Formats: sequence, structure tokens, C-alpha cells
Amino acid sequence: MELLPTDLIAQPDVVLIDVPADSRPSVLRALHAALSAVPGVNDPARFLKDLQERARVASVCIAADVALPHARTVAVDRLVLGVARLAEPGVGFDAEHPAVRLVFMIGTPKLQVEGYLKLVSALSRLLRKEGVRAGLLAAKTEAEFRAVLGSGVAA
Repeated sequence: MELLPTDLIAQPDVVLIDVPADSRPSVLRALHAALSAVPGVNDPARFLKDLQERARVASVCIAADVALPHARTVAVDRLVLGVARLAEPGVGFDAEHPAVRLVFMIGTPKLQVEGYLKLVSALSRLLRKEGVRAGLLAAKTEAEFRAVLGSGVAA
């Protein structure tokens, strides 16, 4: 049975807290390395290549401190989601987003466009809710971070 986008957000495949990254490529590599170990990623090298290519084409940021690197790719068999909170002061993803702190990495099978769009829409709604981003940035542990995601989705 396929997970609903809200289920995937409430229980992402990977959560990394306070990643010590110094550049967009280092963030992508760190989160990709963790996400590549989950069931559903069938070609980690291709997944990374597709993520990097997509990030070069256009901005993947949806807010000053939030990035959604993503790829529609044959390298995944299902929607996969990895989330990273970056250590302060954050990382520049492009000229308009010099201090990204929250990164939601999405891998989407080529034919699951609708699932991807629903996931991005649900993430956007969640991150606009009052207190959710602040809660994610303040969480001290992975468990607290996951609890904020889960309660934000449930609200």
C-alpha cells in the first residue's frame, strides 16, 4: 500500500539533525547518503546525479530558510523523503537563499507526478503553519523533530 504524502511527512524515511554542512553540494551529499540506504532507492549514484542536475536547473527553495531538492527519477521505486536541519548559520543554496536551515529531499518515481505534487503541496501547507518551522528549528533531538512534523501534519 502506498503511503499518503501526509504519512510520509509525519514519518520521513530519514531525519538528520544539525548537519554540519558548508555548501549546497555538501548538504545534498550528506542527506543523499543517508537516504540512499532506505528501501525504495534502487540506484543511489543515479539518484544523486539527478538531484544535482535538478538543483542546477532552477532554485529548489520555497522560503528563505527552506529547500526542497528533488528529482523525478528511475533511481527510486517509491516516493522517498529525507529531512535535514542544518547547523547554524545555514547554507547558501543560491544568491536569494544564503541561510537555508531546513532541507526536504524528495525522490519521485518518474510516473508518480501526482504523488510528488501532493507531497510538495502538503509540505508547503505544513511549513506555513504558525510555529511549525520554529518548532523544527528548536527541536533538540530527532524524536522531537519527528514529533513536530507529526503534530503539524495532524493539526
